Amino acid sequence: MKRIIKEYFTFSRKEKVAVIILLLLIVVFIFLPYLFEIKKSKPIVDEELQQQLVKWSQNKTRSDSLKDDNAVSSISANETKYESFLFDPNTLDTIGWGKLGLSNRVIHTILNYRNKGGRFYQPEDIRKIWGLQKVDADRIIPFARIKIGSSRFQKNNFNHTSTVTSINIGVLDINTATADQLMQIPGIGHSLPFRIINYRDKLGGFWDLLQLKQTYGMTDSIFQLIIPFLKTEPSTCKKININTATDFELSQNPVISKDIAKAIVIYRNQHGSFIRLDDIKRIVFITEEVYSKIVPYLTIN
Repeated sequence: MKRIIKEYFTFSRKEKVAVIILLLLIVVFIFLPYLFEIKKSKPIVDEELQQQLVKWSQNKTRSDSLKDDNAVSSISANETKYESFLFDPNTLDTIGWGKLGLSNRVIHTILNYRNKGGRFYQPEDIRKIWGLQKVDADRIIPFARIKIGSSRFQKNNFNHTSTVTSINIGVLDINTATADQLMQIPGIGHSLPFRIINYRDKLGGFWDLLQLKQTYGMTDSIFQLIIPFLKTEPSTCKKININTATDFELSQNPVISKDIAKAIVIYRNQHGSFIRLDDIKRIVFITEEVYSKIVPYLTIN
């Protein structure tokens, strides 16, 4: 074994010389860059040109700032050039459209569309007007009121007079209001009242107006528009007797999940009828938060 190792690591005279030369070349190439450093010349700076560039940059900054200030002022001025009021897009005249803040070009397009027999069947149809900006459409559509029966209007038989009306609807009880009454609220539209009533029937009534946000299609902007016209009477909410109702009957209310409904019935079967409503908090996963949501719809009588 020693003989094999010795033969493997034994070099001839020529091989030793070759290894030494190779090592010397490696050392030379390693230190070669340090022997021939490239001297970088200092760049020539034209001081006069540099000063001119600085002045030009400062002037441009001031100019951009003035433009931004003018743009903001222009936007602020434009935002105050409109009024908000209820209107019928099928009969509103040029002056009325102008008060809404629309440009003369858009107003001409609307009147031309109506004169050719076109009409608006629902407020969202206003978006179809060519040239009408989305921000303007979003702003005026909540106040559009299309007169019932106006679909019988004949071509070129329009009365171009302002139909701006003042409707005093007062404050409606959300638990008793009809769809027609809800439609009188500015910004609510025509389909949302029916969705509100449908959800109200499933729920058994709204005990808190914030529950309106759970209605399908209800956005935060619409909610903020209609909330001043609404109130709620929690006492009118439909209640479910937890001592007699089945789990299916309990789960029909959107705020009571199937798991909670089953747990209430199972606990009642094991421990007997509930004496107080807060007895259901003995069920492990009925937390204070869950209890506060479902208790307005429960009774033990």
